[in-house]
Amino acid sequence: MLMAPLTGSTAAATAAATAATAGPKVTRTANAVTVSVPASANAPGYTLDVATDELALTTRRAGKTVLATTSGDTGALRFATADGTWQHATGVTDWTWKNGVLTVTADSTLDGATVEARITPGADRYQLDWDVRGGAPKQLGLTYDLSSAGHWYGHGEAETPQGGPGTDQPWPLDAGEVDHPTFGPASYHMIDPFWYTSKSTGLRVDTGNVMDVALNKGKDGLGSFVVESPDTFKSTVFVESTPLEVYRDYIGIVGKPTKSDAPYEQYAKPLWNSWAQFYTKVDQEKLLDYATDLHDNGLDGHTIQLDDKWESNYGNLTWDPKTFPDPKGLSKKIHDMGFDFGVWVTLWINLDSANYQYAVDHGYLLMDAKDKTKPCDVTWWNGEAGIIDLANPEAKAWYEGNLKSLMDTYDIDGLKFDTRFFDERCAPREGSQVTDYQKLGTQLADEFDLQGAGIRVHWNKTAHEAGFVTRQVDKGTGWDSLRASASQNLAISTIGYPFVESDMIGGSGGQPAPTKDVLVRWAQSASLMPLMYASTSPVDTNDTTTGQKVDYDQETVDLYRQAIKTHEKLAPYIWDQVQSTLKTGDPIMRPLFFDFPKDEASYTVVLAAPKLSTGATRSVHLPPGTWYDVNQGTVIRGPKTLKGYAAPLGVTPAFVNLKAKGADKAIRALKRDDAPAAAVLITPDAPATDAGKPFQVTTDVTNWSTGTLTSVKAALDLPDGWSAKSTGPTTASSLKNGATLTTTWTVTPAADARWGSHDLTGTATYNGSNGSQKVSDTVQAQVKAAPSSVQAPYLTTDTTSEDPQYAQAGDQFAIWAGGQDLSGWKDEKGVIYRDDAAGEKSTVQAQLVSQHSTSPVGKAGIALANDLTAPEKGGYAVLVMTQSYGLEFMTDSNGDGKLDTWAGGGATYHPAYLKLTRDGTTYTAYASKDGQTWSQVGTAEVPSAAGTEDAGMVASAANVNYPGENIEAVFSGFTVTS
Repeated sequence: MLMAPLTGSTAAATAAATAATAGPKVTRTANAVTVSVPASANAPGYTLDVATDELALTTRRAGKTVLATTSGDTGALRFATADGTWQHATGVTDWTWKNGVLTVTADSTLDGATVEARITPGADRYQLDWDVRGGAPKQLGLTYDLSSAGHWYGHGEAETPQGGPGTDQPWPLDAGEVDHPTFGPASYHMIDPFWYTSKSTGLRVDTGNVMDVALNKGKDGLGSFVVESPDTFKSTVFVESTPLEVYRDYIGIVGKPTKSDAPYEQYAKPLWNSWAQFYTKVDQEKLLDYATDLHDNGLDGHTIQLDDKWESNYGNLTWDPKTFPDPKGLSKKIHDMGFDFGVWVTLWINLDSANYQYAVDHGYLLMDAKDKTKPCDVTWWNGEAGIIDLANPEAKAWYEGNLKSLMDTYDIDGLKFDTRFFDERCAPREGSQVTDYQKLGTQLADEFDLQGAGIRVHWNKTAHEAGFVTRQVDKGTGWDSLRASASQNLAISTIGYPFVESDMIGGSGGQPAPTKDVLVRWAQSASLMPLMYASTSPVDTNDTTTGQKVDYDQETVDLYRQAIKTHEKLAPYIWDQVQSTLKTGDPIMRPLFFDFPKDEASYTVVLAAPKLSTGATRSVHLPPGTWYDVNQGTVIRGPKTLKGYAAPLGVTPAFVNLKAKGADKAIRALKRDDAPAAAVLITPDAPATDAGKPFQVTTDVTNWSTGTLTSVKAALDLPDGWSAKSTGPTTASSLKNGATLTTTWTVTPAADARWGSHDLTGTATYNGSNGSQKVSDTVQAQVKAAPSSVQAPYLTTDTTSEDPQYAQAGDQFAIWAGGQDLSGWKDEKGVIYRDDAAGEKSTVQAQLVSQHSTSPVGKAGIALANDLTAPEKGGYAVLVMTQSYGLEFMTDSNGDGKLDTWAGGGATYHPAYLKLTRDGTTYTAYASKDGQTWSQVGTAEVPSAAGTEDAGMVASAANVNYPGENIEAVFSGFTVTS
């Protein structure tokens, strides 16, 4: 044993840690203890410096830092006490090296508390376990400098201030913000405590407790991994040569799939689930019409699955006779169309259901964590419920028996299990742990056909080995959610769940029905994923926010059908990948850098093919290799970035590595001959200017085909009153393969151009092998508002510490403002208003054209008050749209000037039409997407409303977590009618 107190001389001291030259060595200098692990045949070797002035850890490979903890006031090894105060390890007081373990003892910022860390080095990883002695800690946490390791990945479905995981999934994680305070084994989210980096390091936290995980929260550049427990913090740090090797190290611990729960057919054809089509407004007639439309339009699938709201009550497992009068007949008709039939089920039994009391009487429910003498009652999206205790063999047998009886009676082929198998408000059965319920849920689900809907289990070896399909958490219906679905599949795949599918194609988060373009692009994206999970019919659907029917055109049906056919043709290749994954554990859908770790560009791109946004072109990055363009039939040698690649709505860019195993199958499945030969790209993709001020854009017309194009002409379509002048040629007599016609245009907006977005469309006409063709690309040019002043009868006021600015141009208005929040605890905003404008029966209305704030809760909207310069005089109410979290309708119920009632939620959208009506002391809030069809947000009594009130537009940056940041809000059409 070598003991070396570090409280004396600062002179360098060195000691051999082991006699064996091949094993780890420990050396000491004045400011650090260093563990050196030599390279071996299968590992690159590394050093770990343990700073002694203040305990911090720096991992290096080949002399370069690849992972480092924080230091200073933040601290590396941190702990919280009962009062919530954070403390951290400080100077090292002692260390020992014995039996391959480096034990380090350090003081802390809390008197009477010390930190003991134990580091066990291995060839390609080291174990880091540490405790706090004294001080009664409640939480232990490890904090890293994110930039020290490059980019960060892993985690699974990430909660973010920007709406994740439903509408946001940053890729890489440090490109956005992750704030995930309930990161644990019972979570509904698909998560594992594993992260890996572009510098080929990784972190696994070994815990069964809930964690609080944050990466770049508030853009602080930190990775914080806190375990909500005073017990030993156990973790493993991986140090490898490539990110793929880090992933394989992790899989070596948690396990890989031993089988695929889904058979070939479920990979080959979509599952059609009723949820996003109807939500809970479903009945027998609607479901049959849905299935018939799909069948008659050739929209193939293996199963029609009936989601939520078929039961007489949640947990009864009996049919609602009013909405499903003949379930046996329903099942037969669906089977006669060639589909399997499935239903949605849950282990959660509502308190008012017939089965609840039976389950209570027989002890079949989980018990309350705080009072184990009574059942655990939990609130969920469908009411109050108890949860079947799967650790009770009799409860499990009873529940299984009910399921099998239901299936046998009504010819139900499979099930979609939803909700969780455990909730943190409940207590595990005696002899069981929280993590056991993931295993028990896995075992239960494994007895049934899950029909490609899979199951959301995670965090344990059984879940990894079961080979279930993994469906994502519910997504929104916009482009942001489509992009999140792609990066989220990568995140889930690379924490060890390879059989992934996106959320239902088109989204399912209760938002307005997806647009044609979003629905088609989502289907095209899903066609290249392992499985297709569908719901919204491309024939027609229902907008859940308005209750109105939405009809799609024939092209939507045709393109969706084409995506299904593409996936079916790709199925043999996908099935080969499934078999490969069962052997290696490597994910099917994986980031480019897993296969091309030296290609720097691949660390920040999501996919090389599907179009996930508006427009008709995209840039595609191809790593080193020889690639076959399945749309154009050309061979491209990488690395190469294809700028402005043709991707009109009917085209899904896809490239096959000719040297990859199975390349022939992929090419046969994906090759097509009808893609446009050329594309036109406008840059920049979001030009911005002032009214009447010229700006430049460039159009690039590129020939992506193998042949030569002739009579090529570029043009620009402009809004009324705008002009454009070209610099350089706008025509080319011929354009060979790979050649580009580039034209620069000086565009001048109209002098009275309205603020906001204006379509700018570049077009190209040409003659090719398929005759005369035309392609186009559209960007939105932004005409910016500029601070100036407002004109009578409009006034301004504010309650912020910053100086807001305002502008008016006719019926358009703009506010630039700071403010910590606009809510009950803090009322800070900029205001444009009319004095004494709203009578006792009045309506205030405006269009919120756009809003931009760094804070996801930045707010902009309309307001009423007796006096908007002094809200404490009563009658105060606001209706605002937040940057990321939808609407908020807030009122002051007691006349103290504080907003203390709330209604709202949903998705954020622009333009947003906002309306507040006043009938004496009754205020009602409405919102609309088009100014025609209105949805009520809420209604409230405001007893202090009196006389004629002020009415106006308001904006707050809500920057309490983003100090100094402002919001820009643009309005139009503000009116007050009395």
